[in-house]
Amino acid sequence: MNSNRIRTALGFAMRAGKCISGDFVCEKAVKGKTALAVVMDEGVSDATRERYAGMCERAGIPCVLVEDLGRAIGKDNRMIAAVTDVGFARMIREAMEASE
Repeated sequence: MNSNRIRTALGFAMRAGKCISGDFVCEKAVKGKTALAVVMDEGVSDATRERYAGMCERAGIPCVLVEDLGRAIGKDNRMIAAVTDVGFARMIREAMEASE
C-alpha cells in the first residue's frame, strides 16, 4: 500500500479542516454519511478494525490502514481519522488503487 501518499493526503486534509479524528466523531460521521474515507492506524485493536470495516462496507466508504496515523495528522495517539472532503477522499482512493 502506498502509505506515504495516503499520509500526505491526510495531512493536507487536516490542515484544510476536512479531516476529523477520534473514535466517537468518526463513528458518528460514518453513520451520518458525512465521512467519505476512513483511515485507521495499523496498531488499532482487532475489535475496532472489524467494527469500522463493517460500518464502512455497509456505508460504501473506503477504509484503509496506515502506519503512524497520529503523526500524519499532527495529533499523536489518534487511531482513527475520517476525511469529509471529496477531493481529499479521491486522493486517498487513488493512492489505494495505485498500490494494488
